[in-house]
Amino acid sequence: MLSSLMAAAHVAPSVDDNNRYVTITPEGDRVRISYVVFFGDVPGAIERRMIDTNRDGQISNAEGHAYAVAFGDQLAASLEAQVDGTMAPFIWSSIEVGMGSPEVAAGTFSIDLVAYACLASPRGAHRITFHDRFRIPHPGETEVKVDDAPGITIERARIGAADDPSHDYRFAGAGGPIADPGLELRFTAGPDAATSGSCATPATGASHTLVFVLLGGGVVVVGAGGVLMLRKSR
Repeated sequence: MLSSLMAAAHVAPSVDDNNRYVTITPEGDRVRISYVVFFGDVPGAIERRMIDTNRDGQISNAEGHAYAVAFGDQLAASLEAQVDGTMAPFIWSSIEVGMGSPEVAAGTFSIDLVAYACLASPRGAHRITFHDRFRIPHPGETEVKVDDAPGITIERARIGAADDPSHDYRFAGAGGPIADPGLELRFTAGPDAATSGSCATPATGASHTLVFVLLGGGVVVVGAGGVLMLRKSR
């Protein structure tokens, strides 16, 4: 059963379970989606043996990063975000793995991913729907939180019938309400809302365009018909 808590987010690992924390932050021209998974001591120890591909008992930076990227690909395939009526593909702008200790014999670790979805136009009123159908192994706690920012007014942030004025929702176990019916977010970005400058504004009457900033300064533009174009930032 979905329950909403007024307390602030408690991001922490568990012993037997894997916890996930999703934070959605609207901005003046885009929405930031942060996704953190904390592997518990027991499942984390199992995963560490898989990450250590050369079986030397140590997890190198390259091994940890390769695992996190593969995890991010699986996760992205199970996430769905619709921004102002247009489906937004998940392209992670940041993927970080926090092993704490490189020892394979250690336990808990985390993966922290961030994606940005551009709005159809800067500022003004917008609607986002978000579904998370990722079947996390050994599921523990899931928290979904909507953060506001200066110049942003949250009109609605609800999951199904649950409508928490703090915009902070928690539930336990696999799947759950974040899969279906998912999160509905309505907000208004006022004139003081910060903009990134990385989101293109479509011409009047044109189809919506979504722009995602990549690591290394690249930009992926998704236009009408799902056409992908890669260009370098100037």
